[in-house]
Amino acid sequence: MKKAPRLPAIMIFVFAGALLRVPAEALEKSDDIDTNRPSFMLSPLVVPRASVQLENGALYQHFQHGLNYFDLTETQVRVGLTKKTEFQMYVPNCSITHQEHTPLTRSGVSDLGEVGIKRQFGPIKNAQVAVTASLNLPTGSTTISGPGVQPVFRAPWTYPLNKNYAVGGMQSILVLNSGHDVQYQPDFLVSRSIGARASAFAEYVGFFTQGSQAQQIAHFGAVYKPARHHQVDMHFGFGLDKAAPAAFIGCGYSFRFDRFPRF
Repeated sequence: MKKAPRLPAIMIFVFAGALLRVPAEALEKSDDIDTNRPSFMLSPLVVPRASVQLENGALYQHFQHGLNYFDLTETQVRVGLTKKTEFQMYVPNCSITHQEHTPLTRSGVSDLGEVGIKRQFGPIKNAQVAVTASLNLPTGSTTISGPGVQPVFRAPWTYPLNKNYAVGGMQSILVLNSGHDVQYQPDFLVSRSIGARASAFAEYVGFFTQGSQAQQIAHFGAVYKPARHHQVDMHFGFGLDKAAPAAFIGCGYSFRFDRFPRF
């Protein structure tokens, strides 16, 4: 019988230690909205204390051999618990797959995703860094999300190069198949500000899973903030190998509520 890897237990202690001991600076309610969308990389900034942020989107992916995949609403809920910490989770999505030239169409609901805590710390030599520790809870279709509870650990960071350009990245570990497999996700991103309320980015992300073929993706997108509490986004990308989506495109809308009692 295949043994569960020891790496997840080590990662739990590393992330827990970081959550407990590092000071932080977070966004204020007077600041513009800052989201995890639409990049794969999460923002290292937490939402303001006692604010609630909803990030929503829709995605279309086309895979090799005519497989099409539709996903919505991609809603992530983020709640500012303290100045340094937020609660976050993904609401179950509705997913539809269709195989071209056949009547085969399937639909299902994803798990309650990445239910957990983000802790921001820094800036450290001008870099913003955060860690997240969360769980995918098996509430949806196993054909979409896989079996069992799945721990997820992420560490996003950003570093400004100058007034307009910044680089960032994220290292992620996901524990899959009831603890029997581990997926590693490296991420690197370059972004450019376009005026006061818009920006664009280019991103590389990889998905390397034990016993499975790797997937690597090139990703591009832009965001615009028409008002302080609102953001719209567009993004697209393509796979760098046969296992990844041949092409995908998506859009989203996010907003933040600040008028809530303090916790």
